[in-house]
Amino acid sequence: MKNIIFYFSGTGNSLYVAKSISKELGNCEIISMTKVFNSIKLYESVGFIYPTYYWGLPKRVIEFVDNLKLNNNKNTYYYSIATYGGLVGNAVYQMYELLFDRHGIKLNFGEKLKMFANYVVGYDMSVKIDKITKKSNEKLSTIINSIKKRKCNNINKLTKIFKSMNENFIKEVSNMDKDFTVNNNCVGCNICEKVCPVKNIEMVNNRPEYKHHCEQCVACIQFCPQRAINYKNLTQNRKRYTNPEISYKELSENNNK
Repeated sequence: MKNIIFYFSGTGNSLYVAKSISKELGNCEIISMTKVFNSIKLYESVGFIYPTYYWGLPKRVIEFVDNLKLNNNKNTYYYSIATYGGLVGNAVYQMYELLFDRHGIKLNFGEKLKMFANYVVGYDMSVKIDKITKKSNEKLSTIINSIKKRKCNNINKLTKIFKSMNENFIKEVSNMDKDFTVNNNCVGCNICEKVCPVKNIEMVNNRPEYKHHCEQCVACIQFCPQRAINYKNLTQNRKRYTNPEISYKELSENNNK
């Protein structure tokens, strides 16, 4: 039987993790959570890879899992990895709860993976990219070995304060794009439109316009080659980061397959 990995990625970290696992497992399909997935196939393993947004799941991940159509076979091994930069909050248990409540699926293995933090709206980014990435790859190797061995673990329950913060974020996130600005550096290259995982950007007269179903992945800011896109008056002078192993073309192609 095949393996399958569902991922959500704005700036490449979670896609990088999904590709790394797929390479080790073999016979593995990678599907973006930007899609509607309907399947009656049986899978040997099913993985969910996603970033942590406001101490929980991104809105799009919740919607995808809620509407997921999968053959729930008792022998399938289910696992998830929540990538994060600061605090993972409830991002692991929330997936456990969502799968069980919505589909009766028990998550066998759930892990967190600290990666380079790049939510440029909230802070300037560290200069310790190499150090953080090295530790992250070491942890990822351990996680992959656990998945290959079909290990199971206990997953901590929800923390109420993180639950409340994430719920508030989910309510507000769609319209947070009203605070994006585009300056005169914009050359109409449309990279922002291509990398947006939820097609929230449309080029109008060679300039990006936002359509108010944002996820706050900030891929548009991070990938803009002219630093033309910013958020409020916060990000102009902050550093930029996208996963060095994932180009904007690959991210766009995978999100739009």
